[in-house]
Amino acid sequence: MRIAIRLALGLAALAALGACTPAAEPPFVRGTGLKVADLPVRDQVAIYQEAVGGAFTVGDPSLYLLLNPRFLPRTAGFSGGEPLSPTLRNAILMSGLAQGTCEPLVTDPPKVAHCRAQLAGYVVRFSQVLRLPADTMEVYLYVQRYSTPTSVGIDQLDFERLYKVVKHATGWDAVMEGRIEHP
Repeated sequence: MRIAIRLALGLAALAALGACTPAAEPPFVRGTGLKVADLPVRDQVAIYQEAVGGAFTVGDPSLYLLLNPRFLPRTAGFSGGEPLSPTLRNAILMSGLAQGTCEPLVTDPPKVAHCRAQLAGYVVRFSQVLRLPADTMEVYLYVQRYSTPTSVGIDQLDFERLYKVVKHATGWDAVMEGRIEHP
């Protein structure tokens, strides 16, 4: 009888512990198991510049980029995402990496984004910088072609890439690039 009571009390205690356990986080598809890196803003901007340099010919005068002011969500899809801090957003714009901001509507399937800008180009959206072992970081870049109120004939184009970026004595270098496939 005592064993049955102890067993019942033990099961009740386990059930109570389970009820107090926080709900599981949604499954990450970007940076599974990684923590957000605590880096100075200048390093974050340098890492984002490396990612953009992997996707585009930086310095091309015909390249016109706008910054999506939200981070990519860590979960599947593109809806939501935390806003970039004003300090980070302003630092990216001051670096010349992007010529302005645009937060396109998220559609499924993706369509050509529409932004108010001088020229048609691409909206870039970054994940938070995620820490790997040592001085290696991981960042996701989502690119979406956009049209302006006066542009015509802009075809839909979007892609997502993953970059591993390593710190060296004078800055950061993208050392690996991966393409992210979306269904």
